[in-house]
Amino acid sequence: MYKGSLIAVVVPIHNEEGHLEQAIERIPAYVDVIVAVDDGSSDSTWEQLCRVENAKLVRLRHEQNRGVGAATKTGYAWALRTNADFIAVMDGDGQMDGRDLWRLLEGAALGADYVKGNRFLHTSTIYRMPRARYIGNRVFSWLTRRVAGFDGSLDAQCGYTVVRRASLMRMSLEGLYDRYGFPNEMFFGARRAGLTVCSVPVRTIYGDEVSGINPFTAVPTILFLIARSYIRRRLGSGARRFIPIPDRQSSAIDQ
Repeated sequence: MYKGSLIAVVVPIHNEEGHLEQAIERIPAYVDVIVAVDDGSSDSTWEQLCRVENAKLVRLRHEQNRGVGAATKTGYAWALRTNADFIAVMDGDGQMDGRDLWRLLEGAALGADYVKGNRFLHTSTIYRMPRARYIGNRVFSWLTRRVAGFDGSLDAQCGYTVVRRASLMRMSLEGLYDRYGFPNEMFFGARRAGLTVCSVPVRTIYGDEVSGINPFTAVPTILFLIARSYIRRRLGSGARRFIPIPDRQSSAIDQ
């Protein structure tokens, strides 16, 4: 519990046998429930997840790989069955720093419906991020902001987020893209639902993990999602609200 609010964290996981336990350990003790979703891993991720001893942990599994977006949506659906007031997402690769979760929760407590982590607002992350990734994320974030009519700073590809329970229930998740690019899709979906959105600084922890993202498929996919959102916005009305936040120090099997 954080300042009287119940907190759930969704952890989408795919082939993270080497980082899974550390990722769960980095989730703060004040979190009330951890919903880990193994998205059809082909390594020993599921076996390791079943061995993790944590009374707060709920284990869900997709028998086949369906994508990080599908895993996140499965986790969201489960979290909505609890009494959680705020639902966060932290990836299973251990790169998201649990010490930053309070920043996202504070953003929601101050009135935002949907809070996105922003690595560009934390200088220690900027200098450590691989140059090509930094440039690509900057370009995609600029395009995403322009298409969504968003005036604030944005790290479009960052999946470290917090959403209010009631706000998540206002969104239509079914039509959102299930694979890489889901953070963009959630942002666009939040804007279409009229949710207030803010960004807060977060760090990234880089270790020995190897990115499984293929730029030859990921780049066209992101561009397609951005173009599709632009068309949708042109055909309808888009939300334009922004809250600046000050920086303070499926088939799922439950086991």
